[in-house]
Amino acid sequence: MKNFILIFLIIFVIVACEEEKNNGFDTEEKSIEYVLEKSPMIDKNLKQVRQVNLDSLSITLFRNSKKVDYDEVLVFQKNNQFYAIPFLSNMYFDYWEFRNETQLQLYAKTNTTFEQQFKDVVRELKLKPDEVRLLFDELMLSILHTETNLHFKPQILENFVYSTERVDKYKIEESEVCIARTKRIFEEIKKDSQKIRRYEKYFLDSENGRVYQLITTSHLSGKFSFQIKIYRIDCFSYPLNI
Repeated sequence: MKNFILIFLIIFVIVACEEEKNNGFDTEEKSIEYVLEKSPMIDKNLKQVRQVNLDSLSITLFRNSKKVDYDEVLVFQKNNQFYAIPFLSNMYFDYWEFRNETQLQLYAKTNTTFEQQFKDVVRELKLKPDEVRLLFDELMLSILHTETNLHFKPQILENFVYSTERVDKYKIEESEVCIARTKRIFEEIKKDSQKIRRYEKYFLDSENGRVYQLITTSHLSGKFSFQIKIYRIDCFSYPLNI
């Protein structure tokens, strides 16, 4: 019996120590250095370009503002703890897990995803469910300046497809392919908007050419949980000069 108690205490101490490790970094600089080490494709000459403060929580966006095509870093803070994650461009298909992507990725794989990185933030900073919802909403609204509640106004996305100038990043696509791909997303959002009970919210990030879908899955798991689906809506083709 004594041996059993001793083993139990040892396991308890080990688990407690492991949990204690999951508390982010004690400085913003250390958290950014960790990301740059894991993601060498990100430019190291980063400057703060946007920040939102929410009492004990904050989000800060860093980028090299002199570059046209850039990858960014997001730093999340709770009290005196920090945790940063990469915020990459659309060329890294695997990072964004684009649900509507049919092309092969031209660049090296990142071996992680935005959803996993955001869940790491939740774990490392020990965020409560209300804090997770608040941080994600403020990330969408105040940092990325997305069009929120897209599920209530899906027509905005349909108009976006035709009114936005095409970009010439990464590779060339036919305009018809881009339009058809985004039209499918529009139809899906329009269908979801007609549901009586909704567990998902959509956000249109026109600057980065993405639609984010935040799905609450707590009703399925019995505990707080969520899923993030992302769709690419930019078009890799040259603008027409008329």
